[in-house]
Amino acid sequence: MSRCHSCNTPLKRGQSHCPQCGERIAVTSTKRRKLPFVLLTLLFLSAAAVGWWIWGDNPSPPHTASKPDKQQSFSASTTPEHSENPADTEEPEVLPETEIITGTFFEDISSTEVEQFMYNFVEAFTSATYEQSVSGVEPFLAPNSEFEQNTLNYLENTLFERSILEDQIETRLLSLTVEGEPRDTVKDDEIAIVTMFETYRIIQEDSSVIASFETTYAVAYQDGYLKIQRNLGSEELSREEETY
Repeated sequence: MSRCHSCNTPLKRGQSHCPQCGERIAVTSTKRRKLPFVLLTLLFLSAAAVGWWIWGDNPSPPHTASKPDKQQSFSASTTPEHSENPADTEEPEVLPETEIITGTFFEDISSTEVEQFMYNFVEAFTSATYEQSVSGVEPFLAPNSEFEQNTLNYLENTLFERSILEDQIETRLLSLTVEGEPRDTVKDDEIAIVTMFETYRIIQEDSSVIASFETTYAVAYQDGYLKIQRNLGSEELSREEETY
């Protein structure tokens, strides 16, 4: 039971004024209070009905393609495809059986080329006396040979020490033999006996002479290179002092 908010007099349902003090009573409609609740209930039921209808037409959620795993994608792209067609498979090349030949072979070298080699050696030797360096002579000498040791020692300890200079005047081939036989060519892995005619101008502090020699060398042709192995002897043919 409600009461008057002014005098607290009990009120009956439907009274618009208080019978005691005459205060107007605010009428609250039950239907109005219940209206929002009824509307919310109807909206909920409508949404449920719509959802049930959609779910009934599409029983399973639409399929979404998943992004492939990176590792699987990489493996698939790098794995070689194997052809099922035998014709696509390369057969290893089968070489015919041949006799194995060992060794390295170089073209024969002519006596003219040997003569040019010896001329270049003498040119390097005489130039060394001016340059005070043996670097230009070393390529002509067989490594670790007695001739290499003697030649470099003569340059450094005699000509360089005494300031003796030498000029090449003439160098020419007199003879070339291989195993005692005269030859016009030398083959790979052969040693040629080469005799040269050499003329030098030998210059000292207060004099100079022109001297000619006949010198014989053992020259090896190996792996495409000529190297002087030994000096087999040198004979002085003439010596003439120069006057100024």
